[in-house]
Amino acid sequence: MTAALPWLVALAAAVGSLFSARAVWRRRDLNRWPVAEAVVTASELVTVPVRRARREHPEPPPRYQARIAIALRVAGHDYHTDNTRFDAPPLFTRREEAAAYLADYPEGRRLAVRYRPDDPRCAQVGGATIPWRRLGLSGFLALMALVALVFALRG
Repeated sequence: MTAALPWLVALAAAVGSLFSARAVWRRRDLNRWPVAEAVVTASELVTVPVRRARREHPEPPPRYQARIAIALRVAGHDYHTDNTRFDAPPLFTRREEAAAYLADYPEGRRLAVRYRPDDPRCAQVGGATIPWRRLGLSGFLALMALVALVFALRG
């Protein structure tokens, strides 16, 4: 069983790296999506509980998620969606920061959004960002797969 362990680690890390890279690649396609005008229909501040990492430490402070619901019209059809379909809504450590973010999206505000051509309910609200954490995770997992593969080939 111990001889198969490096192969198993290499396979798991490689698969994880591929899934993470796929998410980064999906983000790249966002720039090709068509743009439509949307109207903010609601906004909400949600408190997200955070699990403790260790039992010795006190309860970590909560995170605040800024959710925005929008309505858009594409090819004569109305769609209602929110900012949780493509990306996760932004998370904030301070309630004031989340409230300030939501103040930029009052109900009735018109804004340009990019939407997926085959599913307009999947829309990007706000500016596109490069997913650096996901990109770093992809690279790290690829490196771990390579290291495990080297160990597997030596042993």
